[in-house]
Amino acid sequence: MKIELIYFNGCPNINLARENIKKALADIGDKIKWDEWEQSDPNAPDYIRQYGSPTILVNGKDVVGSPSDTCSANSCRLYENGSAPSIDIIKSAINSGGCCS
Repeated sequence: MKIELIYFNGCPNINLARENIKKALADIGDKIKWDEWEQSDPNAPDYIRQYGSPTILVNGKDVVGSPSDTCSANSCRLYENGSAPSIDIIKSAINSGGCCS
């Protein structure tokens, strides 16, 4: 299981996204570690630059859908339920091994 949190510095929603990952993992009872990618970091992989901030990937899949369905990179990303993927959405993606499908 690979979980990634993608963001840019100054994103006002990164802390909520981080907390929701922690709570989702606690609810599931898993101690999975996740990677965090800051988009301007020259060592970050190229694929992370296509996502808005914050984005959570599980096994390479966006927990709420593809970036073309949601927003463009270098922008704040808003979700149906607020400013970060909900705990339930994250848990569902983890339990299914990827995206909402």
